[in-house]
Amino acid sequence: MSEQQGLGGLLKNWSENTKTWKYIFFGVLFVLLVLNVPFVTHHPHFGIDKYPGFFAGFGLFVGLGMVIIMKKIVQPFIKRGEDFYGD
Repeated sequence: MSEQQGLGGLLKNWSENTKTWKYIFFGVLFVLLVLNVPFVTHHPHFGIDKYPGFFAGFGLFVGLGMVIIMKKIVQPFIKRGEDFYGD
């Protein structure tokens, strides 16, 4: 077999390196959290949102929470068998 070229080969290569991509994405999220620290909210509406980096951290944890909830709780209810739509 010949090795895939072009976009297909690139996507196949990326899909084989999922652990590396996970570390890259979490690193980017952490850098964005750190970069949000110097920005102070001028008029906080609640007591906790006056702290630097609150909104970045809140978005990170809520996003991760939604992924975990969808994967562990909702997916078992909505998944279908392999042959659900016919042969």
